[in-house]
Amino acid sequence: MSRKGSRTAWATGLLATAVGAVALTGTPAAAVVGDEVKDGGYAFSAKLDIDGGTRGCSGVLVDQSWVLTAASCFAGSDGKVTPGLLKQRTTVSVGSDLTRADAAVTNAIELVPREDRDLVMVRLAAPVKGVTPVTLTSSAPAQGDVLKVAGFGRTKDEWVPDRPHTAEFTVDAVTDTSVSLSGKSADAAVCKGDTGGPAVRERNGRVELAAVNSTSWQNGCLGQDGPQTHKGAVDTRVDDLSGWVDQVRNQPQQFTTVTGDFDGDGKADLAALYDYGKAPEGGNRAALWVFTGKGDGTFSAPRVVWRSTGSWTLANSKLVAGDFNGDGKSDLAVLYNYGVENGRNTTGLWTFTSNGSGFDEPSLVWKSKDGWNWNSSTIAAGDFNGDGKADLAVLYNYGVEDGRNTSGLWTFTSNGGGFDAPSLVWRSKDGWNWNSSKLVAGDFNGDGKSDLAILYNYGVENGRNTSGLWTFTSNGGGFDAPSLVWRSKDGWNWNSSKLVAGDFNGDGKADVAVLYDYGVQDGRNTTGLWTFTSNGSGFDAPSLVWKSPSSWTWSRSTFLAGDLTGDGKADLAVPYEYGKYASGRNATGIWTFTSKGTGFNTPAKVWENKVPGDDNSPA
Repeated sequence: MSRKGSRTAWATGLLATAVGAVALTGTPAAAVVGDEVKDGGYAFSAKLDIDGGTRGCSGVLVDQSWVLTAASCFAGSDGKVTPGLLKQRTTVSVGSDLTRADAAVTNAIELVPREDRDLVMVRLAAPVKGVTPVTLTSSAPAQGDVLKVAGFGRTKDEWVPDRPHTAEFTVDAVTDTSVSLSGKSADAAVCKGDTGGPAVRERNGRVELAAVNSTSWQNGCLGQDGPQTHKGAVDTRVDDLSGWVDQVRNQPQQFTTVTGDFDGDGKADLAALYDYGKAPEGGNRAALWVFTGKGDGTFSAPRVVWRSTGSWTLANSKLVAGDFNGDGKSDLAVLYNYGVENGRNTTGLWTFTSNGSGFDEPSLVWKSKDGWNWNSSTIAAGDFNGDGKADLAVLYNYGVEDGRNTSGLWTFTSNGGGFDAPSLVWRSKDGWNWNSSKLVAGDFNGDGKSDLAILYNYGVENGRNTSGLWTFTSNGGGFDAPSLVWRSKDGWNWNSSKLVAGDFNGDGKADVAVLYDYGVQDGRNTTGLWTFTSNGSGFDAPSLVWKSPSSWTWSRSTFLAGDLTGDGKADLAVPYEYGKYASGRNATGIWTFTSKGTGFNTPAKVWENKVPGDDNSPA
């Protein structure tokens, strides 16, 4: 719309809502009194004409199809935003110069508000092409930080500019949901007409979104009469909302998860490597999320702590966690499939080293030279030599040799800064089917060195599914010959078993738990939980400690173990896939079974990715 036609709307049309600042005048914030951006600068900035132009706001492109702005821009007379399909006619323009013929202009069609702060995600009718969305920062603003604030609203002498303006502001105070800002220069101000504009951090050549404009005192803005006692603005923090933003975008698809104490506080956290699909410019994308354990079996809201900058394929990644450098914080390792290079199967090992608040950029610490088939590899992590640093073990499939299925066991021993070259520590002589083996690691005899256990599939014997449990006991320099410590007598379906290890009773010896699929019973999907309790030299007979009283689909369950409460007893976590909400977004939850020493408490749902606008009954 033309500048002439929009003047009244952008001058008077904003809703009077003060969010997070009782002392404010009640006038929402808007564009910035400051420098006009140059061509191409801050192209992710957005201008919103709401309800046919009766209101005007700014926003920021965080996805080709989504803009982030202030919820107060869309609030009704009760101050609330109705999630779902947008009823007001709203035009969104994106770019650094809206007078250009190629400026992106589209309609907004859906709102997803954030319930705890002045923030809303706005879905666009058509994706914005040719503009790179801004990335949310993962570190919180601190007092004294400098943020650059942008917006399309009033300046000192212009009602409705067609270019965003920017000015630098200093962070004066930080709360859980907001930051208070003051201009670095005397005439820097945030003005009426652009609530929702971005406040970004510029560092190392990158621009990251830290907050969006919420309220201000309008000092020095065109049309603001009389001297202002107060200056500055209050912005809504977004640094801790990258997970929520991605949930709304429905960007995470498939995932792989592990548990570990990533911040070193003695309580297990959860990490998830997510598939983000194809990038617009080509190549696969992935991101790493962390759910920080609170100590009561629940998790803080997930944070995105890494996003791939080059191509990274989730389907080529096998993820494990362990304290590889011995600093008391769990790290991550990914065995990665490079496919065939120079005529040989090629595999690499990447590590994400924990820095306490997240992870350093991934580092390639090994790449096979002589051929290594990723598809023939099962990986586990444990401190196999008892030196306080986690190592890696890989059960490797050699296929059929001399008429027998043959498997080998390789170890990558940690040297603190990486891993020594892999070493073959065992190779089967009498036939061992890799495809019949499920591998876990744990200190089963309590000697301070991690051992290995394999649930083995014997197929159907005497008309019954038969499974066995084998252990490889660590001797510090390798492993003793595998020993069969249990074999099912009454039928046990290996294909219905998901296996984890942990010290569930807190006696210093790792046990084994199996999530078991009973299929459909009494018209419902039924799942059970069995434990094999270590007795030091082997395991007691398996015990059924829980069976789902209502429908629980085993195939939708990922099975994890870790000490979520920090009480010295391992608990269980189950990320569960429900399907999709009516909105089309993926529906996922996390359930935990906390240990009570002699068993587990009833499972509790501790997180779900439902956002406003999603229904309560995913398919």
